Amino acid sequence: MMTMDVSSNYKKLSRSLDKLGKKQLPFAFSKTLNDTMFAVRKHVVEKTYPRSVQVRDRRFFSAIMRIDKSHKTRLTTTLRDIEGRDYLQVLTKGGIKRPRGGGHLAVPSEQVKTKRTGKGVPARLRPRKIVASPRGFVGKTRTGAPVIFERKHLRKRYPLRVVYYLANSGRIPKQFPFYKDAERITRAVSPKLFSRNFSHAIRTARR
Repeated sequence: MMTMDVSSNYKKLSRSLDKLGKKQLPFAFSKTLNDTMFAVRKHVVEKTYPRSVQVRDRRFFSAIMRIDKSHKTRLTTTLRDIEGRDYLQVLTKGGIKRPRGGGHLAVPSEQVKTKRTGKGVPARLRPRKIVASPRGFVGKTRTGAPVIFERKHLRKRYPLRVVYYLANSGRIPKQFPFYKDAERITRAVSPKLFSRNFSHAIRTARR
């Protein structure tokens, strides 16, 4: 989530303006906030996200990134994930992921990763589903590492494949430079947008 607020800028700039400028300033700031955030959203959806993760459904990320627009009495705008998906924040900042309520963290094998879609791992391949199925069970490899196995055939003991590795924790690398790119785009476009929007607000007020 990213929020832009220009309250401090508004107070500072308004001191140097005449009566008309002060009246039109909220319109210019509000329009600039919204225009800037749409530019940030476009860049993040079309460039930052696809470069950072393996994208299987380009429409998914675009659909969940929502802008709460600014208006003249609320000079704040927010770009947020409407589904509140924790993994997006984790990918942005990196960190250590631990299982909830103890137990183990299920780390997908490469075979499972290749089946992942824009909405994540399909329901039929999730750890609990596999363990609860007749072909899945929790076991250990020859080295003693705990894993979730799945039999290839229902009535045959072998062959087996590892679908999940069970770990106490997992390191998630910082790989989605959302804030870095958002700040760069903001710095690049907002001054020009404000100049244009403020000039337009003054012109339309004088008609």
